[in-house]
Amino acid sequence: MVYLQVAVSLALTFQSHAWMNGGDFSKQFEECTGVYNKPSDVNALSMRGYEKQCTDLLIPLGSSHQRIGNFTDDQMGYIKSLIRKSFMEMLNNMGNRVKRNTKSVWRVREEVRSRNGAPFQRYAEAVRRLKKSGEYDVIAQIHITVVPTAHFGPNFLRWHRLYLFILETALGCPIPYWDSSEDYVMKKPQDSVVWTPKYFGNGYGPVVTGPFANFQTPIGPLFRKINADGSLMDRHAIIKYVLSKRRMGDISSPTAKPISNMEGYHNNVHAWINGLMGNLGYSAYDPVFFCLHSMIDNVYEIFRRQQVKAGINPATDFVKTGQKGQSPGDLSQINGFINSYGQSHKLAFQVQYQPLSQCPVCHGSKHKYCDNYRGVCVSRAAAPHTNAMEGILIADLMAKKSGLAEGAFGAPFPIFSVDPRTRGDAVQPIEEKKYKY
Repeated sequence: MVYLQVAVSLALTFQSHAWMNGGDFSKQFEECTGVYNKPSDVNALSMRGYEKQCTDLLIPLGSSHQRIGNFTDDQMGYIKSLIRKSFMEMLNNMGNRVKRNTKSVWRVREEVRSRNGAPFQRYAEAVRRLKKSGEYDVIAQIHITVVPTAHFGPNFLRWHRLYLFILETALGCPIPYWDSSEDYVMKKPQDSVVWTPKYFGNGYGPVVTGPFANFQTPIGPLFRKINADGSLMDRHAIIKYVLSKRRMGDISSPTAKPISNMEGYHNNVHAWINGLMGNLGYSAYDPVFFCLHSMIDNVYEIFRRQQVKAGINPATDFVKTGQKGQSPGDLSQINGFINSYGQSHKLAFQVQYQPLSQCPVCHGSKHKYCDNYRGVCVSRAAAPHTNAMEGILIADLMAKKSGLAEGAFGAPFPIFSVDPRTRGDAVQPIEEKKYKY
C-alpha cells in the first residue's frame, strides 16, 4: 500500500504539471488512476479516494478557477464534482483500467415533442430539482463568463458540447433537443404547442406557466418575447448550406460564409425567443437554452458522422485561430477540460440522438403532423394567445427596468438573417448581418 501511495503521488506530480501545460487531461487522469494494475490491490473505498485525489490535483481549485466566475468555494466544489463524475463515466464506458465494466449509453436525446412530450417532462422535472437546490443557477452562471471564448469563433460547437454534457451529468437525464424547424414551417410559428404549459410555458412576458414558471434570474423574473426578431431554424437551409460542407472551418466563425455558419443559425433562434434568451451572457438561465443547444449539437453530430464517411477525423479537424481562449489546447473554462475535448470521439461516444423527424411518422407524436404536400413534419398549433400584446409590453418594461435594454448585462446575440414574419422589436438593439439564401 505504501508503494502504491508513493507511485500515485509521483504520477500526480508529473501529470498535474503536464495538464497545466496543455496536455491531454483524460489520458493523464486514466494514467493516474491506472497506477492500480490489479483491482484487488485496494478496496473500493480506497479506489474512490484515489480517483478523487487524481481529479483534485489534475483540476486544481486555485487561481485558474477564478477565471470562470465569482463562485464560492462550495459552488466550485460542486462544479468540480460534476467534472469528476463526467470523467469517470467516460472512462468507465471506454473500458479503462480503473473499471472495465461498460455501460450502455443513457444519454439518448430525443426531440422535445417525441413520445408526446415524455422526454421533455423528464428534463423539466430534473431542471426544477436543480433550480430548487440552486445548482442550476451555478451551471447557468458559467455561461456569463465565457462569451469571448465560447462564441464568435471555432470554439462555439465544441465548448457548448462540453457544457451540455456537464448539465446532463447534473440532471441525471438526457437533454431533449428542440427542432425549431418544425415550428418554422408553421404559418404562425409563435402559435406552436411548445409555448404552452405542457412544454416551455408562455412565450410572452414573464414566464408564469409551465415547468419553469416563476423562475428567478440575476436580471429578475425569467421572461420572453417570442417572434421578436431573428428566425427559427430552416431545415432546408441547414441541409443545403451546412451539412453539404466537410470541414469545421466551413461551418465555424471566423472562416465560414455567413450562410453556412452554424453559430449564426443558433444566434437567430436566440433572437427569435428574445427576452432573456436574446442576451449573450445570461441566456442559459432559461432552460430552453439547453434544448436549443441540444439541437445545435445534433446537427454537429450529423456533420461529424459525414466527416468520418468522407475520411476526415473530426477529432483533429481544428480551425486555426488567434482568438484568445479558442485554440484547441486552451483551457475550456469548464475547468478540467481543454477545448479540443469537445471534438473528441471519447465524448461523442457518450451521446446518441434520435433521428430528426420524417414523414409520415413524425416521431409518432400527437403534437406534430406530416404535411404530405410539402413532405415535412409540422408542430401542432396551440390555442391563439389571448394576452400576447400585454406580454410584449411587459417584456419591454422588464427589459428597461432591469437595465437589460440599455446593455447593463452585456450585448445581445447578433443575427445573420431575419424571418419577415417577426415583429422586429427585440428588447435589446440587435446587430444584423443579412444574407440571402
